[in-house]
Amino acid sequence: MSRSRMRMIVLTSVFLVTACLAVAQQPSTAHPTVSSVLDRMKSATWTERQKAFGEATELAASGKQTPHDADQLRLGIIQLLIKENNGGLKEPDNETQQGSPNTASTESSADENYGEGYGEDKSEYYAGLIGFVAGLNDERAIPALLGAANTGGMASRGVARFGKKALAPTLAQVKSQDSHLASGALFVILEMLKMRTVSDPDSHLRIKNSLRSALASPEYRVRKNAMTPIEYLDDREEFVPMLQDIAEHDPYKSPYNLGSKGSGEDSQYVVRRGARLLLRKIANHEQPAVDRGVSR
Repeated sequence: MSRSRMRMIVLTSVFLVTACLAVAQQPSTAHPTVSSVLDRMKSATWTERQKAFGEATELAASGKQTPHDADQLRLGIIQLLIKENNGGLKEPDNETQQGSPNTASTESSADENYGEGYGEDKSEYYAGLIGFVAGLNDERAIPALLGAANTGGMASRGVARFGKKALAPTLAQVKSQDSHLASGALFVILEMLKMRTVSDPDSHLRIKNSLRSALASPEYRVRKNAMTPIEYLDDREEFVPMLQDIAEHDPYKSPYNLGSKGSGEDSQYVVRRGARLLLRKIANHEQPAVDRGVSR
């Protein structure tokens, strides 16, 4: 082989190696993989979890995954909702913790609440996550949606559509010592009765027993929210004795609700007032409005 030919081969080899190194050093433009998105949905930073959730929805919509990867993606999003239900969004970001002490204190979990002052970005992300999980129509999401049922109709209806499959965990949650979780389960019972997804006599008996237990709860919020499902029962007259006792003796006195006509003391007994209203509807044989709102 001639010396000039040998030199040409060496130069060509050097060029190819250099080109390969240059390509390897360039940032990847590939779409995120399912595994990378799943890992980032476990991030300690909510903004990173939010971004990963957005990418996960895009991946799911593309339909380009294997059946196994698609299922793992669904489960990952369900688990993400469970994390956020359990206070993930109330945790301060790592980025915030690295900031000034004043900034960190304003973002602390003690100061944040899902309902008030929670932040529009977090609220929109949480609502979008709930809506996506509810839309999966996957019964494995029942616990996650139950954990979010206190937030509104998307989650409570998402559980209620599973009917009897969701009844046992729903009734178990009514007994929760957390009044928000218990109230969320009562909203699910309400939707089950409105949607008629649970209709057999045995299930209705279990529901009625659960509502009786809720009416005797030490938490005023649970007692108050147990009344609305009763309105949708065909045999709601059975609850009249308990409702009469509540209407007369319920101890909770709201420090805020003074009624529309002034500051009368009786108007502050909001649970008593709710019981009186329900008793009047039962006595007048009023039919419940299907689209009636529920007090949160």
